[in-house]
Formats: sequence, C-alpha cells, structure tokens
Amino acid sequence: MNFLESIKMAFSSLAINKLRSFLTMLGIIIGISAVITITTIGNSISKTLNNTFDQLGDIKLTIYPGIRDDYDYSTSYPEGEDDKLTLERVQELVEQHPGELTYSCNAPFGGADIVNLEGETFQAMLFGVSGDYFDSAQLKKQIVQGRAPNNADNYGKKHTCIVSDYFCEQYFGTSDNVIGKTVKFQMVKQANISLTIVGVMEYTDLEKNDLKINTTKNKLDVKTWVFFPYNTMLEAQGLSPRETVLSSAQIGWTGDCDSETAKSYIQKYFEPIYRNDDTWQIDIYDPKEEMGMINTVLNVITVAISVIAAISLIVGGVGVMNIMLVSILERTREIGVRKALGALNGDIRSQFVIEAIIICLTGGTIGVVIGIVNGMMLSQVASVLLNNMAAEYAEYISLSVEPSIPAIIISLAFSMLTGLIFGYYPAKRAGNMNPIDALRYE
Repeated sequence: MNFLESIKMAFSSLAINKLRSFLTMLGIIIGISAVITITTIGNSISKTLNNTFDQLGDIKLTIYPGIRDDYDYSTSYPEGEDDKLTLERVQELVEQHPGELTYSCNAPFGGADIVNLEGETFQAMLFGVSGDYFDSAQLKKQIVQGRAPNNADNYGKKHTCIVSDYFCEQYFGTSDNVIGKTVKFQMVKQANISLTIVGVMEYTDLEKNDLKINTTKNKLDVKTWVFFPYNTMLEAQGLSPRETVLSSAQIGWTGDCDSETAKSYIQKYFEPIYRNDDTWQIDIYDPKEEMGMINTVLNVITVAISVIAAISLIVGGVGVMNIMLVSILERTREIGVRKALGALNGDIRSQFVIEAIIICLTGGTIGVVIGIVNGMMLSQVASVLLNNMAAEYAEYISLSVEPSIPAIIISLAFSMLTGLIFGYYPAKRAGNMNPIDALRYE
C-alpha cells in the first residue's frame, strides 16, 4: 500500500465515524487554539506597541546629568558649575556633527495676558522651544497652517511663534488669514513680548481634555499654549546659552546617522568634560531599549502561558491513543483479511500511524483557525473598549492583529508529532496481530 492510499483510507475512516473523530480531535483543537490565541494576543500587543512607537516618530535620545556608577553614596551630591548640562554644551555637541545630530529642548517662559481685537482679555502660556521641537511626526501632523519656528528662527532669535486654532478664535474670532499677524503678550513675571504668527496648530483630543476645551462654556477661560524660539526666550530673560542650565536635552539624528552612532558622539564629547568628576556623569536614555525590554517580557510571558496551554495536547494525545485502540479492536477482522491478502506488518502499522497523524493534523488546523479568529475577535473588543473608554488616547494607539507564523508552524508540527507518538503503539499492536486470530475475532 502506498502513502496516498493510506491517507485516503484514513480520511474514509474519519468520515465513517464523524462524531467520534471530532471528539477525538477536540483535545487537540482546544490545545492548539489556546496556544494560537495566546501567541496572537502577545504578538499583537507587541506589534501594537511598536506601531504606536513608530507612529509617534522622531525618537530621540535623552541626555541628563546622573550620579556616577562608582560613586560613594554615603556622602552628599556636590554639584558645581562644571557639573551642569548647559545649552552651550548641547549646541556645541550638535555643531560638531552638522547634518547628523539635532537637539530639542523646551522650557516655560510664563503666563501672559492678551487683549483681543474685541478688547477682551484672555490668557496664554508661552513656551520656548528649539527648532527641532516640532520634528516629530505627531506634532507635524498637528500643524494646519504655515510652519513651526525653525532653527533659523532659533539661532536668529526671531520673534516668531506658532499658536493654536483655538487661540486664533480667542484673539481674531477666526483662524483664517492669521499668518504674519503680530500679537502682543503682556507677561505676568517677564518683560512684555510681541510675536509674529508663522503657524497654526490644532490640539489633539488628549490636549483638549487637559485644557478643558470641550467642557468650558466661555472660550476666553481657556489658557492656550504658544510656542516661540528658545533663544528668543533666553534673550528676553537676559540669559545666554552658557548660563542656561538644562535638566535634560533630547538629541536626535538625521538619515546619515543612527542611534548607536549618536550615542558614541555623545560619549566622545562629554567623556573629557566629566573625566575627572568624582560625582557626575552624562547618562543617556534610549526609549528603544525600553521598548526592547517590554517586548522581551511579553515574549517570555507568551511562551510561558503557551507551554501551559500546550499541556492539554498531552491529554488530547491520550485521547487519540485510546480511540485508536478502540478502532483497531473494531477493525480486527479487516486487519486479518488484509494480512491474509499479503499486507505486511509495516503496511498495517503505517496505515494506523498515518490515520493518527491525520486526526491530530486536522484537529491542529481547526485549532489554528479558531485561535486566529479568537485573536481577531479580542482585538475588535479591545478597539471598541479603547474608543469608548479612552477615546482621547485612540489617535496615539495603532492597533494591530498579527498571528505568529512561527507559532502556527510549531503548533502544526507538534500536532503531527502528537499523532506519531500516541498513534505508534496502537499501530504497532495492529501490525503485530496474528492474521489467523484476527480472522477468528468476533
């Protein structure tokens, strides 16, 4: 008997006893579907996090002064002028690698009173930002007119700014044709400053909630945000980059560079500055490393739970062995007839092994389909919950359902292996039957 004939006979046997065959497969189906569901959920969470991370775009390294790894913590943390991270040092680092590194920093300038064209007063909060602050994909997407203050504005200490469409409604009564208009800001704690609008942005749902835009009855009660060049802010405060101490700064890179190269540039620049410092050093925070750790933890949890779920496959395998023994007992006379007609022990053995493998593989395939469907259904539930319970975060999260191809392949291979292992003993027992005793069996 050839291999194809054995497969046909296996399917014929399954078709004759449909209910029993299905119940035999049930343990395999439950085990495989549980594994695929779990791996699909784990893989989808990981993919969603990575997609959301990439969607935000413009991932930067954060540098900040930190305590040295070998510092004696029994004493206090002295900090002198040379220990601090200044804007001058950050700018010098970037200037040493033109076309490769960028920097981003921001700081509040203070609150301001503004008198609109109707003579009404409302308030705004001013922030000084570097020219690279609006480089992220998310912030670029929010710009609906004009542009954000750029590096030329920053280094030239230009009096430019980007405001929100809500600010335009407060001041002009409309957001149309506002580019190039100048607004005077009466600062509460700083000298007054006049800024020319070069761009208009719109708030995200999350920002609208923070500012209470959707719940405030009087639009003049909302304290909106205004962004203008960082160096312009320093000039208004009478400060210089040397005197400007930063708690941290974001270092980005262009297409000619990458994060590892950027790290090496940062370390090379700050190493001689802090070489003889017994307390402080420059630390680098890379958000991609944290994302890698999260993915690792997710993978470990997914594998651990999948292994526990896969234990049910052993139960399914025992069920396959049990049914195969029953099937062999029922078909004893058939086995005797085939042997009398010249079938070898190996032929009988291979027939029943193939039948066991077909049962497990069919059950595994059904389990894979159910697992993928379960994963997709759970993702739809997650999407509905996200939109209903945390709608303000929905625009930041890119849900993705992605079944694990390696898990599917391993599951199907494991189901075949289960059929081989648990089907071999009944098949061997069938192959070793005495044809005379088999023919006499009632």
